[in-house]
Amino acid sequence: MVLPSTIKRQLWVAAYTSPVVSVLAVTPVFMLGSSSSRDYPITILFFTAFFFVMWLINIGIYAWLSRGRADAGPAWLRYMISYLISLFLTHAALYWIYYHVARPEFNLEQAGFHFHLIVFLAVDTVLLILQDLTITREKNTQLRIRNMEAMNMQLKQQIQPHFLFNSLSTLKSLITFSPDLASEYLVRLSGFLRASISAQSVNLVKVERELDLCVDYLEMQRIRFGGALQSTVDVPPAVAASMYIPVFSLQLLLENAIKHNILTEEQPLHISIAYSGGVITVRNNLQKKEDVEPSAGTGLANLRDRYQALSGDDIDVRQDANFFSVGLKLFPHDSGDH
Repeated sequence: MVLPSTIKRQLWVAAYTSPVVSVLAVTPVFMLGSSSSRDYPITILFFTAFFFVMWLINIGIYAWLSRGRADAGPAWLRYMISYLISLFLTHAALYWIYYHVARPEFNLEQAGFHFHLIVFLAVDTVLLILQDLTITREKNTQLRIRNMEAMNMQLKQQIQPHFLFNSLSTLKSLITFSPDLASEYLVRLSGFLRASISAQSVNLVKVERELDLCVDYLEMQRIRFGGALQSTVDVPPAVAASMYIPVFSLQLLLENAIKHNILTEEQPLHISIAYSGGVITVRNNLQKKEDVEPSAGTGLANLRDRYQALSGDDIDVRQDANFFSVGLKLFPHDSGDH
Protein backbone atom coordinates (compact mmCIF):
# COMPACT_ATOMS: atom_id res chain seq x y z
CA MET A 1 0.00 0.00 0.00
CA VAL A 2 1.32 3.43 -0.98
CA LEU A 3 0.94 5.94 1.85
CA PRO A 4 0.13 9.60 1.12
CA SER A 5 3.12 11.91 1.50
CA THR A 6 1.45 13.70 4.44
CA ILE A 7 1.19 10.42 6.38
CA LYS A 8 4.77 9.44 5.50
CA ARG A 9 6.06 12.77 6.77
CA GLN A 10 4.19 12.36 10.06
CA LEU A 11 5.63 8.87 10.53
CA TRP A 12 9.18 10.20 10.04
CA VAL A 13 8.59 12.96 12.57
CA ALA A 14 7.08 10.44 14.99
CA ALA A 15 10.15 8.21 14.73
CA TYR A 16 12.70 10.86 15.68
CA THR A 17 10.63 12.91 18.17
CA SER A 18 9.36 10.02 20.31
CA PRO A 19 12.75 9.37 22.02
CA VAL A 20 13.27 13.09 22.63
CA VAL A 21 9.81 13.59 24.13
CA SER A 22 10.30 10.45 26.23
CA VAL A 23 13.50 11.80 27.79
CA LEU A 24 11.90 15.18 28.49
CA ALA A 25 8.80 13.61 30.05
CA VAL A 26 10.38 10.80 32.08
CA THR A 27 13.41 12.60 33.49
CA PRO A 28 11.40 14.90 35.82
CA VAL A 29 9.58 11.84 37.22
CA PHE A 30 12.89 10.33 38.34
CA MET A 31 14.30 13.65 39.51
CA LEU A 32 11.28 14.43 41.71
CA GLY A 33 10.62 10.89 42.87
CA SER A 34 12.74 8.27 44.55
CA SER A 35 12.83 5.70 41.80
CA SER A 36 16.04 3.82 41.22
CA SER A 37 18.29 5.23 38.53
CA ARG A 38 18.89 1.75 37.16
CA ASP A 39 15.25 1.69 36.06
CA TYR A 40 15.73 4.89 34.05
CA PRO A 41 16.85 3.30 30.72
CA ILE A 42 14.00 0.79 30.57
CA THR A 43 11.52 3.53 31.44
CA ILE A 44 12.87 5.67 28.63
CA LEU A 45 12.46 2.76 26.20
CA PHE A 46 8.95 2.11 27.48
CA PHE A 47 7.79 5.68 27.05
CA THR A 48 9.54 6.02 23.70
CA ALA A 49 7.33 3.18 22.51
CA PHE A 50 4.39 4.69 24.38
CA PHE A 51 4.73 8.10 22.75
CA PHE A 52 5.28 6.50 19.36
CA VAL A 53 1.99 4.65 19.87
CA MET A 54 0.37 7.99 20.74
CA TRP A 55 1.79 9.38 17.52
CA LEU A 56 0.33 6.43 15.58
CA ILE A 57 -3.05 7.00 17.21
CA ASN A 58 -2.99 10.70 16.28
CA ILE A 59 -1.92 9.84 12.73
CA GLY A 60 -4.71 7.26 12.56
CA ILE A 61 -7.25 9.83 13.76
CA TYR A 62 -6.02 12.27 11.11
CA ALA A 63 -6.20 9.61 8.37
CA TRP A 64 -9.70 8.57 9.48
CA LEU A 65 -11.06 12.13 9.60
CA SER A 66 -9.44 13.14 6.29
CA ARG A 67 -10.45 10.06 4.27
CA GLY A 68 -11.76 11.18 0.88
CA ARG A 69 -11.30 14.86 1.82
CA ALA A 70 -8.64 17.50 1.39
CA ASP A 71 -8.17 17.93 5.17
CA ALA A 72 -9.15 16.38 8.49
CA GLY A 73 -11.83 18.92 9.33
CA PRO A 74 -11.81 21.07 12.50
CA ALA A 75 -8.72 20.64 14.65
CA TRP A 76 -10.72 20.65 17.92
CA LEU A 77 -12.46 17.40 16.95
CA ARG A 78 -9.14 15.67 16.31
CA TYR A 79 -7.76 17.02 19.60
CA MET A 80 -10.76 15.84 21.64
CA ILE A 81 -10.67 12.31 20.20
CA SER A 82 -6.95 12.15 20.89
CA TYR A 83 -7.39 13.38 24.50
CA LEU A 84 -10.03 10.75 25.25
CA ILE A 85 -7.82 7.95 23.96
CA SER A 86 -4.77 9.41 25.72
CA LEU A 87 -6.61 9.52 29.08
CA PHE A 88 -7.11 5.78 28.93
CA LEU A 89 -3.56 5.02 27.78
CA THR A 90 -1.87 7.34 30.26
CA HIS A 91 -3.84 5.84 33.15
CA ALA A 92 -2.63 2.40 32.13
CA ALA A 93 0.95 3.56 31.63
CA LEU A 94 1.15 5.41 34.93
CA TYR A 95 -0.18 2.44 36.85
CA TRP A 96 2.49 0.32 35.19
CA ILE A 97 5.30 2.74 35.99
CA TYR A 98 4.33 3.06 39.65
CA TYR A 99 3.60 -0.58 40.37
CA HIS A 100 6.27 -2.26 38.29
CA VAL A 101 9.10 0.25 38.04
CA ALA A 102 8.71 2.33 41.21
CA ARG A 103 8.22 0.70 44.61
CA PRO A 104 4.76 -0.91 44.80
CA GLU A 105 4.15 0.45 48.29
CA PHE A 106 4.00 4.02 46.95
CA ASN A 107 0.65 5.72 47.33
CA LEU A 108 -0.44 7.03 43.94
CA GLU A 109 -1.70 10.28 45.36
CA GLN A 110 1.54 10.86 47.24
CA ALA A 111 3.48 10.06 44.09
CA GLY A 112 1.64 12.80 42.23
CA PHE A 113 -0.41 10.54 39.99
CA HIS A 114 -2.81 13.25 38.83
CA PHE A 115 0.02 15.72 38.33
CA HIS A 116 1.80 13.28 36.05
CA LEU A 117 -1.47 12.52 34.28
CA ILE A 118 -1.73 16.21 33.42
CA VAL A 119 1.92 16.17 32.30
CA PHE A 120 1.29 13.36 29.83
CA LEU A 121 -1.86 15.03 28.52
CA ALA A 122 0.33 18.08 27.96
CA VAL A 123 2.76 15.81 26.10
CA ASP A 124 -0.12 14.69 23.89
CA THR A 125 -0.87 18.35 23.19
CA VAL A 126 2.77 18.85 22.17
CA LEU A 127 2.52 15.83 19.84
CA LEU A 128 -0.67 17.23 18.30
CA ILE A 129 0.99 20.60 17.74
CA LEU A 130 3.98 18.89 16.14
CA GLN A 131 1.55 16.95 13.97
CA ASP A 132 -0.18 20.17 12.88
CA LEU A 133 3.16 21.77 12.03
CA THR A 134 4.20 18.67 10.06
CA ILE A 135 0.91 18.62 8.12
CA THR A 136 1.14 22.34 7.36
CA ARG A 137 4.75 22.05 6.21
CA GLU A 138 3.98 19.09 3.94
CA LYS A 139 0.98 20.86 2.40
CA ASN A 140 3.09 23.99 1.81
CA THR A 141 5.78 21.82 0.18
CA GLN A 142 3.22 20.19 -2.11
CA LEU A 143 1.80 23.61 -2.98
CA ARG A 144 5.27 24.92 -3.87
CA ILE A 145 5.88 21.86 -6.04
CA ARG A 146 2.59 22.35 -7.89
CA ASN A 147 3.38 26.05 -8.37
CA MET A 148 6.86 25.19 -9.67
CA GLU A 149 5.43 22.60 -12.07
CA ALA A 150 2.88 25.09 -13.36
CA MET A 151 5.57 27.76 -13.78
CA ASN A 152 7.89 25.32 -15.55
CA MET A 153 5.13 24.29 -17.97
CA GLN A 154 4.32 27.94 -18.68
CA LEU A 155 7.98 28.76 -19.34
CA LYS A 156 8.41 25.72 -21.56
CA GLN A 157 5.34 26.56 -23.63
CA GLN A 158 6.84 29.96 -24.45
CA ILE A 159 9.67 28.35 -26.42
CA GLN A 160 7.79 26.60 -29.20
CA PRO A 161 5.94 29.69 -30.58
CA HIS A 162 9.17 31.72 -30.38
CA PHE A 163 11.08 29.15 -32.42
CA LEU A 164 8.22 28.63 -34.87
CA PHE A 165 7.89 32.35 -35.64
CA ASN A 166 11.62 32.57 -36.40
CA SER A 167 11.49 29.45 -38.59
CA LEU A 168 8.54 30.67 -40.63
CA SER A 169 10.30 33.98 -41.17
CA THR A 170 13.39 32.13 -42.42
CA LEU A 171 11.28 29.87 -44.65
CA LYS A 172 9.62 32.89 -46.21
CA SER A 173 13.01 34.35 -47.09
CA LEU A 174 14.25 31.06 -48.57
CA ILE A 175 11.17 30.68 -50.77
CA THR A 176 11.95 34.00 -52.36
CA PHE A 177 15.48 33.27 -53.59
CA SER A 178 15.90 29.44 -53.39
CA PRO A 179 12.82 27.20 -53.65
CA ASP A 180 14.98 24.05 -53.49
CA LEU A 181 16.59 25.07 -50.23
CA ALA A 182 13.17 26.13 -48.95
CA SER A 183 11.88 22.62 -49.67
CA GLU A 184 14.76 20.98 -47.80
CA TYR A 185 14.35 23.46 -44.96
CA LEU A 186 10.65 22.62 -44.75
CA VAL A 187 11.45 18.90 -44.50
CA ARG A 188 13.88 19.59 -41.66
CA LEU A 189 11.37 21.87 -39.95
CA SER A 190 8.67 19.23 -40.23
CA GLY A 191 10.92 16.61 -38.65
CA PHE A 192 11.96 18.98 -35.90
CA LEU A 193 8.37 19.91 -35.04
CA ARG A 194 7.26 16.28 -35.13
CA ALA A 195 9.92 15.35 -32.60
CA SER A 196 9.35 18.41 -30.44
CA ILE A 197 5.57 17.96 -30.19
CA SER A 198 6.05 14.62 -28.45
CA ALA A 199 8.35 16.35 -25.94
CA GLN A 200 5.80 18.98 -24.92
CA SER A 201 4.29 16.75 -22.23
CA VAL A 202 7.59 16.21 -20.36
CA ASN A 203 10.01 18.46 -18.50
CA LEU A 204 13.16 16.39 -18.98
CA VAL A 205 14.28 14.27 -21.93
CA LYS A 206 17.30 12.08 -22.51
CA VAL A 207 20.32 13.97 -23.76
CA GLU A 208 20.38 11.94 -26.98
CA ARG A 209 16.84 13.07 -27.78
CA GLU A 210 17.70 16.72 -27.18
CA LEU A 211 20.83 16.33 -29.34
CA ASP A 212 18.69 14.92 -32.17
CA LEU A 213 16.60 18.09 -32.01
CA CYS A 214 19.78 20.15 -32.08
CA VAL A 215 21.12 18.34 -35.14
CA ASP A 216 17.90 19.05 -37.05
CA TYR A 217 18.00 22.65 -35.90
CA LEU A 218 21.65 23.12 -36.92
CA GLU A 219 21.00 21.58 -40.34
CA MET A 220 18.16 24.04 -40.83
CA GLN A 221 20.48 26.92 -39.95
CA ARG A 222 23.25 25.64 -42.23
CA ILE A 223 20.77 25.78 -45.11
CA ARG A 224 20.31 29.43 -44.27
CA PHE A 225 23.91 30.44 -43.44
CA GLY A 226 26.08 27.94 -45.30
CA GLY A 227 29.74 27.96 -44.22
CA ALA A 228 29.14 30.90 -41.89
CA LEU A 229 27.96 28.40 -39.25
CA GLN A 230 30.18 25.62 -37.92
CA SER A 231 29.44 23.24 -35.05
CA THR A 232 30.83 20.27 -33.14
CA VAL A 233 29.17 17.85 -30.71
CA ASP A 234 31.31 15.96 -28.19
CA VAL A 235 29.02 14.03 -25.83
CA PRO A 236 29.83 10.38 -24.95
CA PRO A 237 27.09 8.02 -26.20
CA ALA A 238 26.76 6.44 -22.73
CA VAL A 239 26.03 9.85 -21.21
CA ALA A 240 23.60 10.78 -23.98
CA ALA A 241 21.71 7.52 -23.50
CA SER A 242 21.46 7.64 -19.71
CA MET A 243 21.32 11.27 -18.54
CA TYR A 244 18.48 13.81 -18.81
CA ILE A 245 18.26 17.51 -19.61
CA PRO A 246 15.38 20.04 -19.78
CA VAL A 247 13.62 19.78 -23.11
CA PHE A 248 14.52 22.50 -25.67
CA SER A 249 17.36 23.77 -23.44
CA LEU A 250 20.25 23.11 -25.84
CA GLN A 251 18.22 24.20 -28.84
CA LEU A 252 17.43 27.49 -27.12
CA LEU A 253 21.14 28.15 -26.51
CA LEU A 254 21.95 27.40 -30.16
CA GLU A 255 19.22 29.78 -31.24
CA ASN A 256 20.51 32.53 -28.94
CA ALA A 257 24.08 32.11 -30.21
CA ILE A 258 22.94 32.48 -33.81
CA LYS A 259 20.63 35.36 -33.00
CA HIS A 260 23.15 37.50 -31.11
CA ASN A 261 26.32 36.96 -33.14
CA ILE A 262 27.63 37.86 -36.59
CA LEU A 263 27.67 34.99 -39.11
CA THR A 264 29.63 35.51 -42.33
CA GLU A 265 31.93 33.40 -44.48
CA GLU A 266 34.79 35.65 -43.33
CA GLN A 267 33.69 35.51 -39.68
CA PRO A 268 32.05 32.10 -39.15
CA LEU A 269 30.30 31.33 -35.89
CA HIS A 270 31.72 28.25 -34.15
CA ILE A 271 29.37 26.48 -31.74
CA SER A 272 30.45 23.51 -29.65
CA ILE A 273 28.38 21.19 -27.46
CA ALA A 274 30.63 19.32 -25.04
CA TYR A 275 30.22 17.19 -21.91
CA SER A 276 32.41 17.30 -18.78
CA GLY A 277 31.78 16.37 -15.14
CA GLY A 278 28.02 16.05 -15.25
CA VAL A 279 27.56 19.29 -17.22
CA ILE A 280 26.92 19.96 -20.91
CA THR A 281 28.39 23.25 -22.07
CA VAL A 282 27.33 25.15 -25.18
CA ARG A 283 30.17 27.48 -26.22
CA ASN A 284 30.57 29.91 -29.08
CA ASN A 285 33.08 32.50 -30.22
CA LEU A 286 31.88 35.98 -29.35
CA GLN A 287 31.26 38.38 -32.21
CA LYS A 288 28.24 40.35 -31.13
CA LYS A 289 25.87 42.05 -33.51
CA GLU A 290 25.46 45.76 -32.99
CA ASP A 291 21.74 45.67 -33.68
CA VAL A 292 19.80 42.67 -32.38
CA GLU A 293 16.12 42.07 -33.08
CA PRO A 294 13.82 42.57 -30.06
CA SER A 295 13.70 39.55 -27.75
CA ALA A 296 10.51 37.75 -26.78
CA GLY A 297 11.97 37.25 -23.30
CA THR A 298 12.52 33.51 -23.63
CA GLY A 299 16.32 33.37 -23.55
CA LEU A 300 18.67 32.78 -20.65
CA ALA A 301 16.16 34.16 -18.13
CA ASN A 302 13.67 31.51 -19.27
CA LEU A 303 16.25 28.74 -19.01
CA ARG A 304 17.44 29.95 -15.60
CA ASP A 305 13.85 29.96 -14.29
CA ARG A 306 13.26 26.45 -15.62
CA TYR A 307 16.35 25.14 -13.84
CA GLN A 308 15.25 26.85 -10.63
CA ALA A 309 11.85 25.17 -10.96
CA LEU A 310 13.30 21.73 -11.69
CA SER A 311 16.28 21.52 -9.36
CA GLY A 312 16.86 24.78 -7.52
CA ASP A 313 20.20 25.11 -9.35
CA ASP A 314 21.40 27.93 -11.54
CA ILE A 315 22.90 27.69 -15.01
CA ASP A 316 26.62 28.45 -15.41
CA VAL A 317 26.97 31.50 -17.68
CA ARG A 318 30.50 32.62 -18.56
CA GLN A 319 31.78 35.31 -20.88
CA ASP A 320 35.12 36.86 -21.74
CA ALA A 321 36.39 38.97 -24.60
CA ASN A 322 36.42 36.06 -27.05
CA PHE A 323 33.93 33.39 -25.95
CA PHE A 324 30.50 32.93 -24.42
CA SER A 325 29.37 29.68 -22.78
CA VAL A 326 26.47 28.26 -20.79
CA GLY A 327 26.82 25.11 -18.69
CA LEU A 328 23.77 22.98 -17.97
CA LYS A 329 23.65 20.39 -15.21
CA LEU A 330 22.46 16.94 -16.30
CA PHE A 331 19.95 14.92 -14.30
CA PRO A 332 20.33 11.20 -13.51
CA HIS A 333 16.56 10.61 -13.79
CA ASP A 334 13.59 12.12 -15.57
CA SER A 335 11.84 13.83 -12.64
CA GLY A 336 14.32 16.53 -11.55
CA ASP A 337 15.60 16.62 -7.97
CA HIS A 338 14.00 19.68 -6.45
